[in-house]
Amino acid sequence: MSDHRFRVCRFRLRDVLATAAITLALVACGGSDADNGSNDTSGDDAPSAANEAQSIFIEQGCAECHGEQGEGSGEPRTEIAGTRMIIQAFTTRVRNGRGAAMPGYSEEQVSDEEIELLHDWLRTN
Repeated sequence: MSDHRFRVCRFRLRDVLATAAITLALVACGGSDADNGSNDTSGDDAPSAANEAQSIFIEQGCAECHGEQGEGSGEPRTEIAGTRMIIQAFTTRVRNGRGAAMPGYSEEQVSDEEIELLHDWLRTN
């Protein structure tokens, strides 16, 4: 009977040691999010993308009717911050305009990438 307890204890000890070794290996290889040597710059891109989008918005004259943050000017249908338009509809509106109320913009004036940047920025405003 004591031989059985010794085997059970030995297997448990082996399992504990194996788990500890795997944990140490993962920690040593993985690092942490707070690691100063991290190359993750995703958090740094968000403010610059928002600044770039707002600059395009102002430079292209959108802010004249839609406000600097897309909040609108008090006129009907000028608020576009928090838009729920899908990107395809948004792109069509930017390219074609909206009658006399809004001019259309060519790809030379506003690229497709800039439209996507504007769309993402306005959705989160």
